[in-house]
Order: sequence, then structure tokens, then C-alpha cells
Amino acid sequence: MLVESNTENKEDKDASSEALEIIDVEETLPEEAPQIDHSQLYVWVADSGNDRIQKFDGNGKLLMSFGTSGKTRPPYLPGEFKTPSGVGVDTEGYIWVVDTGSHRIQKFDADGDFFLEFGGEGWGQDKFYMPEEIVVEPTGTILVADTSNHCVKRYDSDGEFVLSIGFAGNFDGFMKFPVGLALDREGNIYVADRDNQRIQIFNEDGQFLSKFGEYGFEEGRLNFPTGIAVRRDGTIMVAEKSQNRVQLFDREGHCLGVLGESGKRDGQFNVPCSVVEDPYGYVFVVDTLNQRIQKFDPDLNFLSKWGILGKEPGQLYNPCGIGLSWEPDWAPQEE
Repeated sequence: MLVESNTENKEDKDASSEALEIIDVEETLPEEAPQIDHSQLYVWVADSGNDRIQKFDGNGKLLMSFGTSGKTRPPYLPGEFKTPSGVGVDTEGYIWVVDTGSHRIQKFDADGDFFLEFGGEGWGQDKFYMPEEIVVEPTGTILVADTSNHCVKRYDSDGEFVLSIGFAGNFDGFMKFPVGLALDREGNIYVADRDNQRIQIFNEDGQFLSKFGEYGFEEGRLNFPTGIAVRRDGTIMVAEKSQNRVQLFDREGHCLGVLGESGKRDGQFNVPCSVVEDPYGYVFVVDTLNQRIQKFDPDLNFLSKWGILGKEPGQLYNPCGIGLSWEPDWAPQEE
């Protein structure tokens, strides 16, 4: 259930009240909710503790998995993983994996067969240090959160370096352990700047535009933001792993509501690391220490969940990243 934020301009509320309005599910659901066939949506999960990528349909049915555990130290072989933390799928169906522990990016075809790799431990254009997230841009380029190098890097589809955004620090445009990445419909780049306790927004050329957030536990403040997604209406969703919630913000950083709380029940979280929205507005949250994926409808009412701790196919062990793909013509036409 979504808890909506009170704002000061609500005339029918006591201005001194800090109570939260609980949205009634029956009031928020449309009279005839459209039936979406989520069997044509594919949910890719970086099953970090099991060193593999698992592919589910949008209803939680396991379709395939690939990857094996790599050695404890280099060299790491193609197709092996060491705590993969991020996954994305491009328009040609290639799967991009952030292989965090081996400080590299690996690319696979739609069947999970190895295609290419680049990176390695270090600093500079072609090196990474504990990268954690990846997003694929509409042009086919990719953005990588090079987390412990405190920057975001762009590469082309062949893994060739294009540009770098940010340096270590807390000034505008600087970063301290960026872990989450998202794009809006205009191509602007959103960064969950974790240890600076803020969200930063850049244009598609990497120029700083704005920021919001400051450390705290209250609604509207941030406590180690990790995952981020931008909804089709422009609402920004931020997963806070230390606060066990997903907060919703507008572009100016005003809090619009809170999804979830600490716990194991449906709609509750234990270290939510990633969040993503599908083209119809359904939301998927990686609930890491509850070892599951949770699915919400466009009004953020809980729908379903899947996953349980384990190493067998379909089971999860500290999942981290999530990416979506779908069948041609499944998504609605862009307006």
C-alpha cells in the first residue's frame, strides 16, 4: 500500500499535522483495470549470491538462467561471475551484466552465450572498481555506475569508452559511491549518489542539471539511496536499503509518498536494492534480504512476489539488480 505524503498546500488538512494519508485501495483502482499479459514481459535478475543471471516472465515463472561462479582471484573466465550486481537488456536483445567482483562488464546474446567483455580492476577510461549498476540508453550506448571510482561512464555497444560523468566529492556533479542509475523519457540521467545521500540529475551529455535529498530518516529525506527508476509520468522512485522503503519524488525533490516499510509481509521490505517500472506502469522491487522480487500494480498496490532463499533454479541468494525486456509489439505505443 502506498502512503501518500501530506503537503502544506492541502487546505482541508490541519497545517500543523504531520499525519500521513493512507490511500484506500478501492478508491485508487480503476473500475475496470486493463488485463496485461505479463507472460510477454521478461524480468532479468542479477542473482548476486549465486553468481548467475536468472530470467523470469512478468508473473515470476523461471525461463532460463546462465553463469557460473568464478575463481576467488583473477584471471576470471568469460561467462563466470563474481557477485554480479546489475543487468540490462538492449534493443537488439543482448544482455549486459555488471560483474562487480571481477570489475568488468560482460555482454551475452539472448541465449546467455558469452559475446564480449571489457574492464578490469583499476582507474581510468577502460577500468572499473566495484561497479554496481548499468542502464541501456535508447541509442544503444550503456551507462555504468563505476561505484568505487565515484563516477558514471558511457560506452558504445562494442565496449568503447565515450565519456565519464563526475569525480569523487560532494560538490554539484561530484559523487560518492554512485550505485543507482535511471533515465527519463527525455534521456536525462538520474544517479543515486549513495553516500552523499542525494539524487543528481544530468542531461544526456553529462552536464549537471539539479539535485535533491539530504540525510535523514523522515519522509522526504534519504538514508543510503540505492535503486532508482523514473516512471512514465516523471515521478522518481528511490529505493532506500537502510530505511526499507521506496520513496516517490517529483523532479524538484518534493516527496509524493512512501511505498513499504520494514518487514517480511507482502509489500514490506528488507534491504530493497533496485526498482524498475514496466511500460504499463507495473513496478518490480528487488527485496534483497527477503530473497524475493515483489510486483506492484500501477497504483502501487501489492500484486505478487516470487523467490525464496536457495541455490536451486528459481531460488535467490541476495539478488541485487533487475532489468526488463519484452516481446515486440507488447509495449504500448509511445505518445
